[in-house]
Amino acid sequence: MISPNNFQNLKNWWIQFPFLLRLITKIRFYAAFGAGGVIYLTSLIFNDIGLSATDIGLGFTISAIIGTVTRFFTGNYLNKTGKIQSPLIASSILSILSSLCLIISRDTFFYMIGQSFVGAAAGIYWPAAEFGVPYFCDHIDTRKAYALVRSSEALGIFLGVFLGGFMTNFLHTKSIFVNDIFCMAFITYLIFKNHSSIRRNLENLQKKYVNPVKQGKLNWNKHSKIIILSIILITTSLALIQVTLPLDLVKGGVSRNALSKEITSFVISMQLILMLFLQWPVGSWISKKGRLFGLKFSLINFSLASFLLFISSYLNLPAFYLISFSLLLVSLGTASFLPTSTDLVFEIAPSSKKGFALALLSQCFAMGYFLGPFISGRILDLFGYASIIWLSISCCCFIVFVIIFKRLF
Repeated sequence: MISPNNFQNLKNWWIQFPFLLRLITKIRFYAAFGAGGVIYLTSLIFNDIGLSATDIGLGFTISAIIGTVTRFFTGNYLNKTGKIQSPLIASSILSILSSLCLIISRDTFFYMIGQSFVGAAAGIYWPAAEFGVPYFCDHIDTRKAYALVRSSEALGIFLGVFLGGFMTNFLHTKSIFVNDIFCMAFITYLIFKNHSSIRRNLENLQKKYVNPVKQGKLNWNKHSKIIILSIILITTSLALIQVTLPLDLVKGGVSRNALSKEITSFVISMQLILMLFLQWPVGSWISKKGRLFGLKFSLINFSLASFLLFISSYLNLPAFYLISFSLLLVSLGTASFLPTSTDLVFEIAPSSKKGFALALLSQCFAMGYFLGPFISGRILDLFGYASIIWLSISCCCFIVFVIIFKRLF
């Protein structure tokens, strides 16, 4: 039970942040709460309906392709206007449409349409949601501000998956999409309610970032390709863990027995609990290091985590413990990567291209879904297990860390 003193301390900690930073944190919480179950449980739901792993992976690929177009349109819009309200509202409406399509879907057709709306909504949402944070953080370090919003997302995703798992098992298989609809509607309400405050704040504080690239800082032209390569690799790993790992666990490995849907949901939930508790302390710790430290730390953790998933496929009794420990490493890597990558890209981007740079960063997340889930789905359909996928990811992350970072930084 929370004592009054602890509650007051928590309240004081919360109100130390500027009002609009708290607002964007709330918006991102509800977005994650609605999308959490959709992201992590959609593949399991449509696997139960009877769609093949290839079809499920193809849906995520189509979503990523459509998200590419909307991301760059949104980035260009942000560069020209600096306004985030309209994109956030548009993404909420598209997300509601996607959930409605996935609710009525009984075959591949409506599943693909729903995933198309998911991609469009994500492509509009992410550049706008990331763009507003530096302008709303006031005296707070931008990496801490990003750690805060990512922490709220970790809480939202955990609650979304936890509630989604409960509703899927005990209420209705597609209840998670109803939850998403309610969350997106509430986000729209918050934006309309605070529209004037958001507009004034953006107009007043955008002058702060007229020329953020100073002598001695990382240079966009020199370092962008290497940074983007690292981000694409890490986001591909995240895409495979979100989409392929649940299917891999329920289908079984080379020697590992298949896990039930309930145990798989439990394992995923544990990883999200770890993210919930690790995001803020890890993000705060990373903010005190060099700007590239977070990427290096993430690459090492994803390399080790993927290697453990590879080994677990060839074991049976110890596999559960290896999988659990690998997800701890995934949580550490993700907690360091999410605030670091956004802050890094925003800081080194030219002042006139910040919206485009964040759209490019958001696109890096989508690129992980281009071929990763589709190829992994084909591998699962052909071989019945995904061990080669995890070994490939492990080797790629390790090579990028050892060769690229050690030589060029």
